[in-house]
Amino acid sequence: MNNSPQVYFIGAGPGNPDLITVRGRDLVARADLVLYAGSLVPAKVVACAKPGAVIADSAGMSLDATHALMLETARKGGLVARVHTGDPSLFGSVREQIALLERDGVSWEIVPGVTAAFAAAARAGVSFTVPETTQSLVITRLHGRTPVPESERLSFLARHGSSVAVYLSADKAGELAGELRLAGSPESTVIVVGHKVGHPEEKIVRTTLAELEQSVQAANITRQAVFLILPGESAPQIQSRLYAASFGHGFREAERPQTWPRMAVYAMTRQGLGLAERIAAMAPADLFATSRLAEGEVRGFERIADQVRANFPLYHAHVFVAATGIVVRSIAPLLHSKTTDPAVVVCDQNGEHVVSLLSGHLGGANDLARRIALHIGGRPVITTATDTAGKPAIDTLAQNRDCVIADPSRLAAINSVLAEGGRVTVLDPENRLGLRDDADSNTSFELVDDPRAQVLVSWKTGTTAGLLLHPRCLCVGIGCRRGASREEIQAALAQVMEQHNLACGSLAALASVELKRDEGGLLDAAKKLRLPLEFFAASVLNETHVPNPSERVREKIGAGSVCEAASMQAALKRSPRARLIAPKTIIGNVTVAICLAG
Repeated sequence: MNNSPQVYFIGAGPGNPDLITVRGRDLVARADLVLYAGSLVPAKVVACAKPGAVIADSAGMSLDATHALMLETARKGGLVARVHTGDPSLFGSVREQIALLERDGVSWEIVPGVTAAFAAAARAGVSFTVPETTQSLVITRLHGRTPVPESERLSFLARHGSSVAVYLSADKAGELAGELRLAGSPESTVIVVGHKVGHPEEKIVRTTLAELEQSVQAANITRQAVFLILPGESAPQIQSRLYAASFGHGFREAERPQTWPRMAVYAMTRQGLGLAERIAAMAPADLFATSRLAEGEVRGFERIADQVRANFPLYHAHVFVAATGIVVRSIAPLLHSKTTDPAVVVCDQNGEHVVSLLSGHLGGANDLARRIALHIGGRPVITTATDTAGKPAIDTLAQNRDCVIADPSRLAAINSVLAEGGRVTVLDPENRLGLRDDADSNTSFELVDDPRAQVLVSWKTGTTAGLLLHPRCLCVGIGCRRGASREEIQAALAQVMEQHNLACGSLAALASVELKRDEGGLLDAAKKLRLPLEFFAASVLNETHVPNPSERVREKIGAGSVCEAASMQAALKRSPRARLIAPKTIIGNVTVAICLAG
């Protein structure tokens, strides 16, 4: 095949002239020969052919006849548009046509089209993929004049629980139903039947496996149909994470849902419900139980796995009064990362054991298990290595000292040393971890001045072979013109941080003058960065000594400085010692200054 195709195999789509691709329609309009399958492709689809073009219906032609027409046109230097229904690559019989073209030295190209399954799904308003239920689509057919390999029988493929689109089987509704039953598909499985999709005679029938044969017979469907088997249509409504505020990716940072500060507490039995109510009374919590037990403020569920799947990203902690095995099976498909997964704690219904099951350190499950055990008179079960060895965990220490872990994948190596009774070297020149004043820490940590230490505590950017911890100690003062956007403010902050080699993980707060309390861009920036935003009265800022005051600013707001003075005041709230490390920098409509607390 060369770079100048002479024959284009074009997907016409399911029948509606509007559903051929723009490229496909343009090629039909340029072609000297338009060869289309008139039994499936309406003449309207190729009505855009240019005057003088040869338009031929291939429905009554043999393979040799269609090839002869294409070859004749190509050898005369003409362009051929070979128009197939749907997409040529799916049940399109293009391989044999291509083989003949290549034999005779004719170049070709395939132009994709919309296949009937996708058009039928669109018309029916259904989805092949449903979050956490069906994530695959199988496209197949039942056996006919063309046999189907035994390994691809529908009764085998449907066992996977995936969505299935069955082509070329319109007269085999009974056989299709039998194959699905052999696969174990429930009688309630939703099936959409698309008949002559995209044609004026189109029919879209929504039915179930139990009523499939009757529905097809009632609609008088005997040919040109596609069956969509959709297990996900009857599944519980689970919101996709793609657009969920709690789901972050390269273009958007995750936002915690409003329910995040609360616990979700689950009960499976009446006795367990009583214990769950006692646990829920400890802190803000939402209580869930099997439907037969649900009343009042207790929310009911049919299957605990479905409820947990819906709840998992919404709460910072999940407490189960249930068997551990049930909980493990429910949470296993939902686990993502030890840095983001919520805490999971399991109690037996007698309240004797309280097991920290997931996110013991960063998620706080160990501490939560201890608090619950104390509250109900049970025994906490903690299995993390450092805890069982009676040693501190570096991630817990970092969290308690308000430090951000730059690379959590390095935690395991440090905690392994601690669990085995070894000492970890720490470079912490400002004593942010407080180890210098803790005599008991000497058995586990050794303070050193070597940058090659296993743990480095710093508010600067940098690289290290060990674990890097960023203490939250940088307070940013921001001044801006009215209407400055979030993007402008964040870009200015990022520029100043980079200029001074400051770590984003060490940001503790944003601050400005009281007059900016309603500044939308500033409020949005704080929300996006997940930082507290603090405002100070002009009189307070005016009393703050800064190196770069402005008389013009003083005339406008009654204070000689906004960004420097606000950053200093925010830092002083956190420590009696504060110093300016990034003086006022003007970037467009924004001014930025950064102070170090402590």
